[in-house]
Amino acid sequence: MIYSVVDIGSNTIRLQLYQYKKGKLKTIISKKKTAGLISYKENNKLNDEGIQTLLSILKSFKKNLIQLKVDNVCYFATASIRNLKNSDDILQLIKEELNIDIYLLESKTEAMMSFNAVKKSGKMTSDEGILCDVGGGSSEIVYFNNRTPQELTSIDIGSLNSYYKYVSVMLPSTSECEAIRNDVLEKIKKSEVNKHTVTHLYAVGGTIRAIKKVLEHICIKEDKTSIITPAMLKKLQSELNKNNKEYFTKILQVKAERIHTLVPGLVIIATIAEYFNIKQIHVSHKTVREGVVYSIIENDKNDNE
Repeated sequence: MIYSVVDIGSNTIRLQLYQYKKGKLKTIISKKKTAGLISYKENNKLNDEGIQTLLSILKSFKKNLIQLKVDNVCYFATASIRNLKNSDDILQLIKEELNIDIYLLESKTEAMMSFNAVKKSGKMTSDEGILCDVGGGSSEIVYFNNRTPQELTSIDIGSLNSYYKYVSVMLPSTSECEAIRNDVLEKIKKSEVNKHTVTHLYAVGGTIRAIKKVLEHICIKEDKTSIITPAMLKKLQSELNKNNKEYFTKILQVKAERIHTLVPGLVIIATIAEYFNIKQIHVSHKTVREGVVYSIIENDKNDNE
């Protein structure tokens, strides 16, 4: 069975096609377009230029799906649209212009689906831990025990909106990194997730995957396992704070499109790891997208029973 999702994020919009076979999802097509929707936000509304950018990308992806003869498609959005004052107007316009219904994921639903994607991947090796999904406009945090979510929250700070809020040039200064860190700490302390001391953090999203690639590229991380440590994050941040052109060049070589969001995202993840006394960070290649597909599959099964 073929399933497809279009994920409307604050930074990128992704089209993903999966084959579901024997209880596992396999990616067969993946396309990404950088939209930077958050940069079009004015007074917590997406402006006309941003709306047209969104419509153009969705129109292109819909054309691709028609050419591929894919009918089973779920279009969904997270904090990119969820937190906007004009979200209802945007969804109505997309429906009118493109005949596309957008499923707006609530923050806790997003957290749960990210958790389910990692759990179903078979890569969750610990019974207790924290899962975090750092996106462009928000960060979802789940505390789990016995591999079951116990506390879930979403904090409205991500790699892209923290860049726009705190960073004056391309990369944040030491004081700007500290401002991001303090904001994250304040938001976690006010959230519905209590302070726990756990060993394992499962990190989801493009930011942590990009960080892992940079760590490997500059040889701070010398193996190809999925595990990194808070000490590696600290060393990378220390090097980048030196404004060393050599390191900037290496980031450009690995993930040029994330040059401005990588350090804010790094600070967010490092702060979450510090708060929960994490010792190991497991980098997951599964995302909320797989969680959405698993949810659709479960609903299909229930409908057929």
